[in-house]
Amino acid sequence: MQRSLDSATLAQWTQELRTDPTYQLSSTVLKNGNADDLLLDKLRLLQIDQPVYNITVTDLDKVAPITNQKASGRCWLFAATNELRINIAKRLNLKEFELSQGYLFFYDKLEKANYFLDQIIDTCDEDEDSRLVQYLLSAPVQDGGQYSMFFNLVRKYGLVPKAIYDDRNYSITASRKLNGLLTTKLREFAEVLRDAIAQKKDVAPLRNSMQKEIYKLLSMFLNIPSVQPNETFKWSYTDKDKKVQTLECTPLEFASKQAGLNLQDSLKTPVSLINDPRHEYGRLIKIDRLGNVIDGDDVLYLNVDNETLSKLVVKRLQNDKAVFFGSHTPKYMNKEHGIMDIQLWNYEAIDYNLNQSKSSRIKYHESMMTHAMLIRACNVEEGEQLPSRYCVENSWGKDSGRDGLYLMTQEYFEEYCFQIVVDLDELPKDLAEKFTSKEEKPIVLPIWDPMGALAD
Repeated sequence: MQRSLDSATLAQWTQELRTDPTYQLSSTVLKNGNADDLLLDKLRLLQIDQPVYNITVTDLDKVAPITNQKASGRCWLFAATNELRINIAKRLNLKEFELSQGYLFFYDKLEKANYFLDQIIDTCDEDEDSRLVQYLLSAPVQDGGQYSMFFNLVRKYGLVPKAIYDDRNYSITASRKLNGLLTTKLREFAEVLRDAIAQKKDVAPLRNSMQKEIYKLLSMFLNIPSVQPNETFKWSYTDKDKKVQTLECTPLEFASKQAGLNLQDSLKTPVSLINDPRHEYGRLIKIDRLGNVIDGDDVLYLNVDNETLSKLVVKRLQNDKAVFFGSHTPKYMNKEHGIMDIQLWNYEAIDYNLNQSKSSRIKYHESMMTHAMLIRACNVEEGEQLPSRYCVENSWGKDSGRDGLYLMTQEYFEEYCFQIVVDLDELPKDLAEKFTSKEEKPIVLPIWDPMGALAD
């Protein structure tokens, strides 16, 4: 086996390419523009670009507006709140409504910092250069999250309308600098805590002072919420009939009574299902040490096949509910036409062929869940059981896709969708029992596994 490259071999390869007409055409084309524009298959686009759906959430297009997370990694908060705002809009007869993502963003940063300090203390016996400690140090307060982390926040802090806590704050919509300062301080705190533990000091007062400093720093960049979870706020709004209404409740009451999120009944709470072909279907999968709220729910999934995922999406849409889902975005996504489809680009024309399976792509870190969005409709052809396409609501504003919406093909869903969230009582009995049985032992994956990626 020849290990090093030599000029003779390179010269031979060059000569072969110069006599290859297919290569010459490909090389000429690709040097004159963006590959995604040049290789776009217009015939495929014409074939699949039919944004018509026969199963859809009622009047969803009237809820508005299309949201925009801007320069922040809050997609999971947008996807989750966009799902719940449908319930609120219907209940309160609203034409336009948006929940506050910033309210949850503030508490997520605070809780993640506290969770990080707890993990540093818990791993004090690990070498500082161990893979686990180094991973914890890599991004302690990143913007991204999982649905279970959203649920942890809402169960503790509730929800409020955007009018109560809005985005008129630079660091909510452009979080890079805040994240950098918080990360630097938390890494410093990690060293101080580990040194104090090594010297057998009581770290409780030290940790308390660190939490207070993080709270102070966070509040300099983000507004402290003006209402506590169990404190009543007053919100006035104009409904569809142009009547002014006033609602008084607490954030926790708003989450349960208006948004309809079941915070207490474990038999009706939302659960996450994934498609991870590396592991046995029908098994629970837990991501070790991944979370945001101490004593909150673990990041736990039920691993199922793509057919089951697709049918559950259809069932939930038929029940007039949108579906939170996570995919590898922006893989095979065309923002101009609003299409998500793996055949939309003719890479074979330049002899670029991809042969890895979904399982292999996960194993070799080529594919993971990177973004959360909302499925709001699908189309099931007559005589078929699975959808041919889905209508996806993104959180990148109206200029992305077709007025903020995308058409996703079933093939894309099967290859690049990893997670959906449904209510536990929407599952078939045998799947629901996986979550409720005390005998069911999950497969535990390390925090750095691709299935532990946070959607942003």
